[in-house]
Amino acid sequence: MRLMYQDLDEPIDVIVVFDKGTLRPIRFRWKGRSLRIARVTGSWKAPKGETWMRHFSVVDTHDNVFHLAYDERRTSWTISKVWIE
Repeated sequence: MRLMYQDLDEPIDVIVVFDKGTLRPIRFRWKGRSLRIARVTGSWKAPKGETWMRHFSVVDTHDNVFHLAYDERRTSWTISKVWIE
């Protein structure tokens, strides 16, 4: 299996659930496709200027890896990195 890596900074729509006070993405729309998140492999919070960003490393049902980021101030999501087979 050969993965292709790509840096991005594209807005996306994300469906999340709040599970015991924790934000967990479960699906997102990118390039007209709806992708189901099979698992979240990591999450962390980091400052960016005057706001905080919540970052999520996720894997879809086809084992592709994505880095999603949520801007708490703008209440918006971006996809910043992908590793696709």
